[in-house]
Amino acid sequence: MEWFKAAEKFNEALASSDPTPGGGAAAAMVAAMGYSLALMAARTTCKKKATSQEVKDRLSVALHKLAALKVQLNHFIEEDGEAYSAFVAAKQLPKEDSIRPQAMQEALIHAARVPMDTATTAIECLHELEPIVSDIAPIILSDIYCAQHLLKTSIRCCVENIKANLAFIQDEKCVEKYNRAIELFLKSC
Repeated sequence: MEWFKAAEKFNEALASSDPTPGGGAAAAMVAAMGYSLALMAARTTCKKKATSQEVKDRLSVALHKLAALKVQLNHFIEEDGEAYSAFVAAKQLPKEDSIRPQAMQEALIHAARVPMDTATTAIECLHELEPIVSDIAPIILSDIYCAQHLLKTSIRCCVENIKANLAFIQDEKCVEKYNRAIELFLKSC
């Protein structure tokens, strides 16, 4: 049960008083879980003898497209913590240091970009799943639906993390761009 220990360890880290991992890492993890559950459903369907070759071919194409997204989602889990650390480092610069305000703004923009990238990738996953839902074996169809729900939940969580950073970003064009992205993200789920 190694997988259970890894899940337990991540949950313990989330529950600690440490600021990382936090909501952004959790959102990326939820997206990665949704993605992984979708992969399992597609792979299991491909292994079934009753699955036609035509369906196996469609699922293989989808699996290939989804494989490229796996690395990205896993990366965002770690990158969220790095973005927070960069903000803390900028905030710890002496207040009289002339580069402090700019460093803090850059760190905030980066901290908002990570959940934005996570949400974008989760949406890509949802788009890849849409055409194959009807191909999934009925016995595990609930898994593909759960995958979709997890991906949508991740997107909503990403929006909350983007908003948290936007409250402090001073670049109006950046804020406007991120707010437009938020609108699109919410429409997708």
